[in-house]
Amino acid sequence: MREQVASENAIRRFAAELEVRVTERTAELEEQRALLDAIIDTVPVGLALVDPAGSVVRVNSRALDIMRATSIESDEFSNWRELQAFDLEGTRVTELPMDRTLETGEVVIHERFELLTTGKHRVIVEISTAPVTAATGEILGAVAVFQDVTVRERQERAEREFVTNAAHELQSPLAAIISAIEVLQSGAKDGEQREVFLDHIERASRRLERLVRALLILARVQSGLETPKRGLVALCPLLTDISQGLRLAPGVELDVICPENLAVLSSEVLVEQAVFNMAENAAKYTQTGEVVLSARRVDDQVEICVGDTGKGILAAERPKVFSRFYRADELGSTGFGLGLAIVRAAVDALEGELELDSAPEVGTLIRLRLPGAANLTSP
Repeated sequence: MREQVASENAIRRFAAELEVRVTERTAELEEQRALLDAIIDTVPVGLALVDPAGSVVRVNSRALDIMRATSIESDEFSNWRELQAFDLEGTRVTELPMDRTLETGEVVIHERFELLTTGKHRVIVEISTAPVTAATGEILGAVAVFQDVTVRERQERAEREFVTNAAHELQSPLAAIISAIEVLQSGAKDGEQREVFLDHIERASRRLERLVRALLILARVQSGLETPKRGLVALCPLLTDISQGLRLAPGVELDVICPENLAVLSSEVLVEQAVFNMAENAAKYTQTGEVVLSARRVDDQVEICVGDTGKGILAAERPKVFSRFYRADELGSTGFGLGLAIVRAAVDALEGELELDSAPEVGTLIRLRLPGAANLTSP
């Protein structure tokens, strides 16, 4: 009997000690889990863990922020394979990095693409993925680390576009200057010819100066390094100066319509470059009729219009005319298709608006609206 009691007491003591150890171990595990959760949530990049089937089992708060999601049950995570993804050239991505990692165990490092969330929010992410494996090598899931690089990518893209725009746009006035110099060097150094080619050099040099200043400002604005410096811009003298620098086809008339006291509080360099490019484009495509530069006040805005009687633009082509490198080849255009792209960039930097009306064989009208209408003199 005594032996039975002693055995029962030993079992009770063992059970009590085991309970204490289990409790202590559970507390340690809970503490470690809490610490791990805290570390995961404070990591300054998005983190998501999926199981072998691709179901998301863990995300941190930064991942929720990047995807504009409220919880792990949101479609951005529960149906992540349904998200629309595009590479940086705009091509649809059919297989996301996480799929490749789950399927083959591939480790993906710093891959960039643009995601369209279920809330129609566009975000450019840089993602790295790696498999989670057992000791046997079996894939138990995958982990993704990603960050929002939308602003960085836009800045880098703006810098790349600036270099491209500068290289192409500077080529035209430089070619004009070099050509005029070569003619002068070949013998046209005296008389009327000399003055003609010196005039070519002066106009091309002034255009080059305007373009360099505008491109430099645009590069800094698009990169987020500065905002355009604003001042009072007198529009009538500006339109007149631009009209005098246009090359028109024989017989094409040019008209400038603008109230003498109309002005706008804006960046003179960017306004001048935008309107000059619009006017130059109109002159290029107008072989008969007229080109009209006009400006007027509309409430607190100014509306600057450039109209022509050129061949016009087909409806299907109109959305493309402000895109970089677009050229209406069927209209016999020349250049690199950057003039109106720079107009769009300048107007965006100035927080303005652009409208285009055009009809084939009738002509084109571009309206540029800018905030900050002003008068040079009191009414």
